[in-house]
Amino acid sequence: MSKPAEIIPHTAGGRLGSLRRHHAGPVIRYAAAAVCVFSVLMVTYRLHEAFQGTLLNALFFCAVILSGWYGGFGPGLLASFLSIIAIKFYLTPPFHTLALATGDTAHFVSVLVAGAFISWVCERQRRDEVALMQARDELEGKVQARTVALTRANESLTVEVTERTRAELELQRLNRAWRVRSACNQAVNRCDEEMDLLEQVCRAVVTEGGYRLAWVGYAQNDPAKSIKPVAQAGPGQGYMNNLVATWGDGPPGLGPTGMAIRTAQPVVCNRFYSDPIFAPWRSRAEEYGLKSSASLPLTTDGRAIGGFIVYSHESEAFDEKETDLLAQTANDLMHGIALLRTRIERQAAQEALKKTEEELARVARVTVMGELTASIAHEVNQPLAAVVTNGNASLRWLANDPPNFDEARQALRNIVRDGNRASDVIARIRAVLKKSETAAQRLDLNEIIREIVALTQSEVERRKASLCLALAEDLPAVMGDRVRLQQVLLNLVINALDAMVEVIDRPRIITIRTSTPKLGSLLVAVEDSGAGLSPQAESRLFDAFYTTKPDGLGMGLSISRSIIEEHGGRLWAAQNEGYGATFQFTLPVEDEP
Repeated sequence: MSKPAEIIPHTAGGRLGSLRRHHAGPVIRYAAAAVCVFSVLMVTYRLHEAFQGTLLNALFFCAVILSGWYGGFGPGLLASFLSIIAIKFYLTPPFHTLALATGDTAHFVSVLVAGAFISWVCERQRRDEVALMQARDELEGKVQARTVALTRANESLTVEVTERTRAELELQRLNRAWRVRSACNQAVNRCDEEMDLLEQVCRAVVTEGGYRLAWVGYAQNDPAKSIKPVAQAGPGQGYMNNLVATWGDGPPGLGPTGMAIRTAQPVVCNRFYSDPIFAPWRSRAEEYGLKSSASLPLTTDGRAIGGFIVYSHESEAFDEKETDLLAQTANDLMHGIALLRTRIERQAAQEALKKTEEELARVARVTVMGELTASIAHEVNQPLAAVVTNGNASLRWLANDPPNFDEARQALRNIVRDGNRASDVIARIRAVLKKSETAAQRLDLNEIIREIVALTQSEVERRKASLCLALAEDLPAVMGDRVRLQQVLLNLVINALDAMVEVIDRPRIITIRTSTPKLGSLLVAVEDSGAGLSPQAESRLFDAFYTTKPDGLGMGLSISRSIIEEHGGRLWAAQNEGYGATFQFTLPVEDEP
């Protein structure tokens, strides 16, 4: 910053003399006029005998001029009077008298007029000189004031330029840090994989922030407490080749990255050339143009799992505000990592839950089929018994003499028919019990209902109940998994049969209805004439592990509801106006191709 300019006062001799002359008092000016005339008189008197005539009188004009120049008009006029008196009294005959001779009057009057004119001219010159000096003083004062103002303005401008340069540099640093943070947040919203996120953030640090190198390292829990680089970007990537960094307490862990991970606090190293903590890596950093760094911990729950390290090709590149913004970027990156890991864990949990639900559903199907064991045995035993009977009959017809081939042939046809009946029963059971992945397909729900009716018919008869169908014609198709929808219907039919076990005063009737109550969906209702639903049971029917059966699992209705909801529908129960309850569900219909 420039020094204040020094103001040097004007000390020229001419001006100093003028100041003294113009500031002299009236007494001094008039006395000076008298002294001048007296001095000229003495000189003239001594030279009078050597020089005759008016030549010597001209010296008095010098006294008048000098008096007018020094004292102004009044002293000049005084010098004129005194000169006339001196000339008349001492230099003009008759000497030593003031009496005027003939012709002297005009001479002395001309001398007086000339002296007055000279005095007036000197007075004007003196006034003009005073005005000029005052104007010059004012101008010098203005120039000096202007110089001081300009000097101060220059100093202020220099300070302002310095401050603005510093502010612009700080703004540039903050802008690049903001760009890096913005790019990091965009990557967090865009990326689905952790490694892709880390690589995109490192590239953004270099491309958006203009830094020399960026890398991310994860702290390992091995004995050496090493730091494993997992992503990097920038022209200084050669620095990372075979880099040994740890976060332990030993010498390799005393660097900026190890300290940041160990303390979970940002560590800035702005001078690689002199900072002792960077000494082991100094020559390597110089080789790749690295001069300063900011090591930022990736923390979760107050513990650092790794570091986010940014390098610059400039010394003193990271101030407090920029470091704070980069630390916030590291926090955003850690938030993105946590989100991705949570998402992966949630997906794994959902997959595990789905598998568990599928296993539970299969267990529920097996449980239901266990309740149908007697009915299944009856259905299978009937065709098997018929097969045995027809086989024995065939042997008898063939043992006759002669053999009755026609009867034997008919018996064999009956064996084939009954074998097919048994095969159909087993096929239906296997379809319900099989474990398979969900396979959506176009389904006719009326057909599925008829399959369940055929499967449960023996059980319905065993329990002395009847099963009625009220199926809508031209029912639209639905998209879904055949086996899982069979499971829902099977659960509802078995539950309806269980609800009517204690009914003895009215018919035990199960009615299955299908309809299309509104466009785009169909309705399936399973109605029974049992005891109905108590208020307490109605509120908890679909809760997992809740059951009203002594030996029930409490999973059938819960699994049924989840299956229907997965198909885009809804399952609920309602008390009938008379006896029993109705369980019904809706499903979205499949658009016609």
